[in-house]
Amino acid sequence: MIKEEIRSLIRGELPKLDKTNKFHARFIDAAIEKVLGEMYTDEFKKSPHALQRYTKGFGYTTAIPIAYEASTGIYYVSYPTGISIVPFPDKASGVRRISTMIQGGLTFFPMDAREVDLVRSGGNVSTVNTKIGYIVLPTRIEFYNMTTAVLNDGCRMDLIIPFSNYADTDVVLIPEEVDKGGQTFTDRVLKILGVIQPIDLKDDNADAKQQTI
Repeated sequence: MIKEEIRSLIRGELPKLDKTNKFHARFIDAAIEKVLGEMYTDEFKKSPHALQRYTKGFGYTTAIPIAYEASTGIYYVSYPTGISIVPFPDKASGVRRISTMIQGGLTFFPMDAREVDLVRSGGNVSTVNTKIGYIVLPTRIEFYNMTTAVLNDGCRMDLIIPFSNYADTDVVLIPEEVDKGGQTFTDRVLKILGVIQPIDLKDDNADAKQQTI
């Protein structure tokens, strides 16, 4: 389903606490985002590779340009405007795949900061090859051993992003699973929304009338 349809599905299941039956869209999206994040984590625990099917691709039509930071000597790409990633406890985190525009063999592989420091220090760890390592940071992705060809061509990448980052017309895939308590995705979202008071339904005018009788 697309994002707008998922939101409408949840809104349609909400109890009619007032005449308009309106919960603020931000509350609904936040609840959906929390549950999806938990479900993605569950998928990761079963198999990190399973996350690939829930990614959104960037740079497939127009390559993502790779920038150079002269002050540090680092090559990097920033996440697209308005996009962040869902973190996971491995080196790739929410950046599940980076590739060249014309897919060939493995070009990019995830690294952590310690591994990069070891490689940069030289010695037996440093080797000459055409593989490009990348480090996932909160606002950008940094590269080690960048090549001229890749620098000129740019790259594309598959990211796990929060629900709030999707456009209303984007397709959002939901893991098809039930938790230990037998709750589905919809059940879990409604459980969170159940503790949110959407509006104050107190009729002050009615109370005033009752007090004067």
